[in-house]
Amino acid sequence: MRIAFLLPLALAACTGSPRAMPDLGPAPAPAPQDRIAAECALLDRAATMLAANGTPAHDGLTEGCPGVAARDTRPLRGQLESLRAANAAALPPAMQAGTRAEAVYRRMITRGVPVSLALHLTSDPLFAAAAR
Repeated sequence: MRIAFLLPLALAACTGSPRAMPDLGPAPAPAPQDRIAAECALLDRAATMLAANGTPAHDGLTEGCPGVAARDTRPLRGQLESLRAANAAALPPAMQAGTRAEAVYRRMITRGVPVSLALHLTSDPLFAAAAR
């Protein structure tokens, strides 16, 4: 008898009655400039971490970021090594192939961020903002 009394309440919660939580739909996608800003801030963080470990980042790490005029002037050999490392790097366990998160992760490595640091930065909130 008590179950029959609770059944209408449970159905009301599932059917969208005024008592149920409103469906707000998916969160709006961030504007491209917001993702770019987050990725550039992530690259700045990588440069700071590299410098703190005694390995300063090259000038072109943030090439293409707003307000940055520096270019990647590493020798072609170094650029190709970064590209190969990015292609060979295993994805973090929770990351799916073909997503924007994968692109941001591999782009960090291509720009010269070591794989271990790029992997560490995937847990940073800036990474989540850049990959949305």
